[in-house]
Amino acid sequence: MTDAARAEAAWASALQAVAGYVAHDFRNALNGVAVNLEVVRGRSARGAEAAAIAPFAATAAAQFEVAAAAAEALLAFARAEPGDADVAAVIVRFSRLFSIRGDAGVEVTDQSSGRARTSVPAAVVRTAVARSVLPLLALGHKVACEVGVGDDIFLLVTGAAHVPPPDPELVAVASAHGVRFVSRGRTLELRFPVLQSRATVTTTHLNEETEDPHR
Repeated sequence: MTDAARAEAAWASALQAVAGYVAHDFRNALNGVAVNLEVVRGRSARGAEAAAIAPFAATAAAQFEVAAAAAEALLAFARAEPGDADVAAVIVRFSRLFSIRGDAGVEVTDQSSGRARTSVPAAVVRTAVARSVLPLLALGHKVACEVGVGDDIFLLVTGAAHVPPPDPELVAVASAHGVRFVSRGRTLELRFPVLQSRATVTTTHLNEETEDPHR
């Protein structure tokens, strides 16, 4: 199996895990809609006044918004992004999947100033993000994610307790594309190579060709 095929298989597995996790929130929201609409239907049939029905209708509408937001966030995360992958954009979209949660969620600090585009394929970036953060969310932890750019693009994933080491299969797939993982207690650091612009690559190539070898 090629590196590209392994990456796509890993992404399919990660997306399945994310969808399964978010499904609990989606189902709970839809249950809230169903229960409150049933109250509205029953009270309406008995001729209850609007004031007695309105709170349940409002709650059903709010729960429907939660379900719709969860579905849209999942579609946005799963959707293939055009062009090169942006690590900051990926983690922001991922965090929106859990914005409806209270104590357990993903808080993102983006210090990349729009410079977080990487040469790593989007499927690999999304897989690395999902597989690194989901284990902490499954433990009920609130997760802090910080994105910045130095020699590499870094993503710091910090949990409330010890961060489990990355899955060996994830490391194998991601490292084939230049992603590095460093575990430090409560923090897991992911490093992605920065995408070189075509102008930078062209300039470097020209400089190499015109450089005087006798200098």
